[in-house]
Amino acid sequence: MSEDARVTNTPARPARPARAPCRAAARRALLRGAWACGLVWLTLAPAVAAGPAAPAFDFVTEAEARREARAAAAAASAGAAVTAAPRTRGVPQPPGPGDAPAIEVITPTGEATVASPLRLEATFRPAPDARIVPDSFRVLYGLLKIDLTERLQRQARLSERGLVVEAARMPQGTHRLLLRVADDKGRVAEQTVVFHVARRP
Repeated sequence: MSEDARVTNTPARPARPARAPCRAAARRALLRGAWACGLVWLTLAPAVAAGPAAPAFDFVTEAEARREARAAAAAASAGAAVTAAPRTRGVPQPPGPGDAPAIEVITPTGEATVASPLRLEATFRPAPDARIVPDSFRVLYGLLKIDLTERLQRQARLSERGLVVEAARMPQGTHRLLLRVADDKGRVAEQTVVFHVARRP
C-alpha cells in the first residue's frame, strides 16, 4: 500500500470540546453569586451589628407624672418659686484638683422636645485627684424628688465614665430630672435637666 493511501485511510481524531468558553461562563456565574451574597451581607450587616433593640421600660409612670404635675401646680398657686434648672452650654470645664466632679448631660439637652421612649446619656468628669463612685449615682424626679435610681439602674449601663439608658418611656409633658454622683473623696456633683416629651402620634 502506498504511503498516500496509509495517510488517507488513517481515522481522524475527534476534536476536543472548547473548554475556555465553559470555564469563562462558570467563572461569571460564581462572580455573580459572590456579588449577590456580598450585597445581601451589606444589607443585613448593620442590623446584625446593632443587635436587637433594647426593650422599652417605664422610667416615669403616668401616676408619678400626675403627682408631679399636681405638686408643681400647688407650688405655683402658693407663689413658691420653682428653681430654674442650671443651663449647661457646651462641654463643662474639667474639674481641677480639690474640686467636686461634674456631670455633663449629653441627651436629652435642656428644654429639648423628644419622643418617648427616649435615650438618657450623661458623662461624669472627676477631678484629677479623685475617681467617680458609680454606686453613689442617684436620679430624682421633679419637685417631689421621686427616687428613680433603682428602676433606672436595672436598665442602665453605669460606670465611672457615665451613664447610658435606652428606651426609657415617659408620659407626654415637661419633665425635670436631678442627676447626682459623688467621687471617692465624698464630693458631690449635681446636674438638673428639664425637657419636654412630645405627644405620641
